[in-house]
Amino acid sequence: MAAIAVAADKPPMRPKRTKPEDEVDEKVVRRRQQYKFHQRRHRAKQKEKMLTLTNEVRTLLADTEQLSNKRQRLLVDRNCFSLRGTDAGVPARLTMEYFRIFEFGISPNLVQQQETFLRSIMTAQTAGPDYAGVEAVIMLWKRFTDFYVYSRYELLSMSVSALADSTVVVMETNFHIRCCRDGVLALYPGLHYNMEQLQKVINSVLVVPVQYRFEFDSDGIVTWFSADWDLVTALNAIVPLVDAARILADANISKTGQIRSRIEDIRQACTVQDGHGGSTEQQAATVLTSCSRKRDLSVFIQSITLAFPSHLFFSPTCTPSLVVLLSRIGVPASS
Repeated sequence: MAAIAVAADKPPMRPKRTKPEDEVDEKVVRRRQQYKFHQRRHRAKQKEKMLTLTNEVRTLLADTEQLSNKRQRLLVDRNCFSLRGTDAGVPARLTMEYFRIFEFGISPNLVQQQETFLRSIMTAQTAGPDYAGVEAVIMLWKRFTDFYVYSRYELLSMSVSALADSTVVVMETNFHIRCCRDGVLALYPGLHYNMEQLQKVINSVLVVPVQYRFEFDSDGIVTWFSADWDLVTALNAIVPLVDAARILADANISKTGQIRSRIEDIRQACTVQDGHGGSTEQQAATVLTSCSRKRDLSVFIQSITLAFPSHLFFSPTCTPSLVVLLSRIGVPASS
């Protein structure tokens, strides 16, 4: 009876209403779609943020590089000679840059850069043993192209020392050069009538030991620039020492590499007297007479083309004499 009374006190339970299955499925699908939408939006935001950060990193890296370069320039400008007496100092680096830029001489593609570099380290007050000013150095380099068809520096050693406010850099090099024919005749008149030695010089690459001396002031400007060419050693490699000394006795290039003649000087060979007292025509007669003994036209042609520029015998002054000389040795003028 008691159990029946307790059960009678409880309120009646309403039966649970069951939702239709199609309504439950619709909510699940809607929640899943919302979840996927939120996921896509989140991934899009993350991707956008990653791209933004990547661009910012690139910008910061570029700024860092620019600031690093600026810092390096400031260090050089304000304390460029802190290591001036060592191979790591600015004077040594500028010297190495000089030989890098001029490794193969004046280049048509680099001439503007080469002139700009020289003007950045030299001034009108830059002195030399027989020249002065940066313009003289530039002109000397340009004149080399009139006489040399090939040039290349070979660096051997470098010595750096500090003297008071100056820094001296001494560079030992080998300068490999090959002269054009007119260049050889203009620079070394002694070879004008020595066909054998002339041919040796033309066909050889001269290796000239050259010692360069750069003196820098406290501002990093070259105050002294000089070169010491050992032409005797260079020529002695292809001709005997006595002949090398004879060739250099009347050479038109100094021990400092300064060229004292112009390429146009060789054009005056028809009228200028030879150092031995004979004119060009007289020297031509000697060559022709020597060839006439052999009666060999090929020897004559080889000799005359080696000894004299071809244009000499097509001038109004020389052509009549050539005809006369040819007739003397029995060679028709038409040959």
